Amino acid sequence: MKILTPQPFYFDQGQQAVLLLHSFSGTSNDMRLLGRTLQRNNYSVYAPMFAGHGTSEPLDILNQGGPQNWWLQTKEAVEFLKEQGKTKIYVFGLSLGAIFATKALEEIPDVLKGGVFGSPLYSSNFSEIRKAFMTYTKKVYSLQQGLSDFELDSKVRVVDSKIDSMLTSVRKTTDSVADNLAEIKRPYFIGQGINDKLVDPDAAKIVAQKVETSQLHLYDAGHVLTINSAHKQLESAVLNFLENN
Repeated sequence: MKILTPQPFYFDQGQQAVLLLHSFSGTSNDMRLLGRTLQRNNYSVYAPMFAGHGTSEPLDILNQGGPQNWWLQTKEAVEFLKEQGKTKIYVFGLSLGAIFATKALEEIPDVLKGGVFGSPLYSSNFSEIRKAFMTYTKKVYSLQQGLSDFELDSKVRVVDSKIDSMLTSVRKTTDSVADNLAEIKRPYFIGQGINDKLVDPDAAKIVAQKVETSQLHLYDAGHVLTINSAHKQLESAVLNFLENN
């Protein structure tokens, strides 16, 4: 069976463009359902892939990625949409992507509105995110043919030794973005699953209080709202937000 490598996507559909940013252990594939819905409603959609993601080596995320690189990519993605002649640009992010979508709304004047799904802002700790990444690591390595149990365990231990440094860096960026939430004066969508196990669902309510222009949408679902049981509700709410705010 051939496993297809995830790829960034760009749907060129109209003058209004939506930038979609994926999560820490995810890829642009997690944004595709939302992207297609937006495309059908005459929005152009761009979902880049953060550095280190979309490979069969989890270490790539830790070695090639990082908040500085991912923020630079976010800014480059906005510039790409401007170069494509898009007159209105919006940005949404899932989990890790939520950090940079929020930062874009704080710092990039060209972004007119946007929001977050499963945002880690104001979550008390990243222990569940760490656990999820290690689970993801073991799954990816277990799919690699020819690895002995010893080799698999050795690879997992290398990731385990490096993950905390990355999460510390991400946490610092998250705290910095949270400190500047009052800078957001444009419409800000907050989508949060009440059964989210990776981030604190109640943190979304704190963010909503900090951002005067926010709309808080709660869903009876878990973390990855773009593909879980709430995805159709989310798609409808995002469309309504884009068209009526």
